[in-house]
Amino acid sequence: EWGSIIWIIIYIGSAFGSSILSVCAMPDQISVGSSGAVMGLFGGKLAEIFLLCCEKSKTVEEYAGEQSRKDQACAVIGGIVVVMAMSFIPYVDWSAHLGGLVAGFGIGLVCFSFKIRMWIFMLVWLIVGVGTTIALFSGALAYMYNEVEVKDDLRDVCGYYKQFFEDYECRCMLDEAIQWGSWGNNVNDGAEAGGEKFL
Repeated sequence: EWGSIIWIIIYIGSAFGSSILSVCAMPDQISVGSSGAVMGLFGGKLAEIFLLCCEKSKTVEEYAGEQSRKDQACAVIGGIVVVMAMSFIPYVDWSAHLGGLVAGFGIGLVCFSFKIRMWIFMLVWLIVGVGTTIALFSGALAYMYNEVEVKDDLRDVCGYYKQFFEDYECRCMLDEAIQWGSWGNNVNDGAEAGGEKFL
């Protein structure tokens, strides 16, 4: 429906937005997952519905699209309410969900403003979308780099999870990485030695 380019722009932009707000809101916790980016797709769809809700249908195809957007609006708003309500249960990052949703909505205003037929409204919403997106990202990044202090303990991911789960078994493969690095050096040494023999 959107096309690959718009989908990727909203998804990746929302992933950045969710990560930034997660760091700002919960700097002492580790969070992983793609749910923030998925919430951005909800935000983008909400922006599309919002921008096109006042467009008058002139053809049967446009009327069908209008009815479809009304149905989608109920599904999107319901999905957002359910996900945000579940975002406050333990081990779920509410800030990533909220950050992705807001970022997706802002980027969606930019992407879908071009669907508005009247050029003056298209220009207004394009400016609003660009301004909102730039303000949100620049403000959040400035706060993250200047105000947020992350604990050094978070560098040890295994140690972090062992605080919460007594039977946690670390699978970060640090030992394997070290072993692979030494193996790589041994291979290079062997190659050099083999080259000398060959010569």
